[in-house]
Amino acid sequence: MKLKAKIQLFSTGLAIVTLLIVNSLAYFLFEQFSYDNAATPLRNDVQQVAAAFTSVTDPAQLPTILRAFVPENGALRVLEGEQLLSSIETREELYNYEVAISQTEPYTRSTNDNGSVVSVATTAILGSGEIVTIELHQQTSALDDTLALLFRTFVLVTLLGALLLVTANFLVGKQVTAPIERLIAHMRTNREQGSYQVVEVEENRKDEPAQMSREFNAMMEKLEENYLKQENFVSSAAHELKTPLTIIESYASLLKRRGTEDPEVTAESLDAITSETERMKLMIEQFLELARSQQSVDVELKEANIVPLVQTLANQLQSVYSRAIHVSAPKEVYLETDVARLRQLLTVLLDNAQKYSENPVRIELDSRQIRIHDEGEGIPEEAIPHLFDRFYRVDQARTRSKGGSGIGLAIAKELAYQLKLDITVESKLDVGTTVYLTHKK
Repeated sequence: MKLKAKIQLFSTGLAIVTLLIVNSLAYFLFEQFSYDNAATPLRNDVQQVAAAFTSVTDPAQLPTILRAFVPENGALRVLEGEQLLSSIETREELYNYEVAISQTEPYTRSTNDNGSVVSVATTAILGSGEIVTIELHQQTSALDDTLALLFRTFVLVTLLGALLLVTANFLVGKQVTAPIERLIAHMRTNREQGSYQVVEVEENRKDEPAQMSREFNAMMEKLEENYLKQENFVSSAAHELKTPLTIIESYASLLKRRGTEDPEVTAESLDAITSETERMKLMIEQFLELARSQQSVDVELKEANIVPLVQTLANQLQSVYSRAIHVSAPKEVYLETDVARLRQLLTVLLDNAQKYSENPVRIELDSRQIRIHDEGEGIPEEAIPHLFDRFYRVDQARTRSKGGSGIGLAIAKELAYQLKLDITVESKLDVGTTVYLTHKK
């Protein structure tokens, strides 16, 4: 069942049930109130009759008193036990009308062929000492007609209300589901055409459909961006892998032609193949690392003193690179971070720094920043905005000679984002480069 049908069915059904309950309750209360009002004068009349009977010494006087109090459309009777002493009826259908009347209730309601009858009863003592029961009945035809008219009115109001509710809920359901249907149409078009179309949204609209449309547009833009990045990544990766494979293929062909005749050619070819194989292996590992760094992961940031981590890492990399790495920091610098990922980030940046500098690398720490400085070749100003792009190289020849693949800083950027660090670069040609890792507030 579609959402529009569910909205119409549920809201209409609930509204109709509510309307029925309210109208039924109103009718019941009005009916009860009306019969209570009808019984009140009857109770007064029967008490007056009982008071008048205290002076009656002869049962022959009873009809006279009864005629004075008998109501219109009613009947008044006096019984001694089961014996009827006297009765007066103004409605033929009430002649000999019998009903069990409760004297503990305000009145008793019953029905005959002409509608409802309200009856009251009380006990009286005649002046001669006999104890009698006085019964007063009244046919409530006018009240029945009023209640019948009220019932028909409530039924008509309920039907008209239900019709209006169906119409209103149809319009509301259509208005609510229209944006969803537009989104579905756009999704279908995007799927069939492989496009990333967005929907038009009025800027001043703040309702949920508008918010949903904006989120859809943001998702489409993100999907398109990721698709283009993926497409660019595949293209760049293929290009990067093509070069070492071409070199390997060329030297393998050279070995096949002249390897058995010339030992120098054999040695040169094997060295080149080994070097390019290692380079390609490193490149593939970096591809995998970049893919892992961009996955949605839960990074648990905990407060830790990062000074021992930096000093230990610097000592280890000094041995690996045979290059001095100086650490300048107070005894304690606490940062909310993931220690393993911070180590990975610093390793990427320090590896990059030592590649392009023959001088010692400096690491400076304080409560606000981590700064990594090298005194290398420097980076042109126009290249700095592109440093963190995948496969970007400042100088193709220089990078290839250093063994770079152009994705180390892209990995660093992803890691910095996960650790809630801003990463920026300052550099001057022939002076050096400084990378800043700033804690986000």
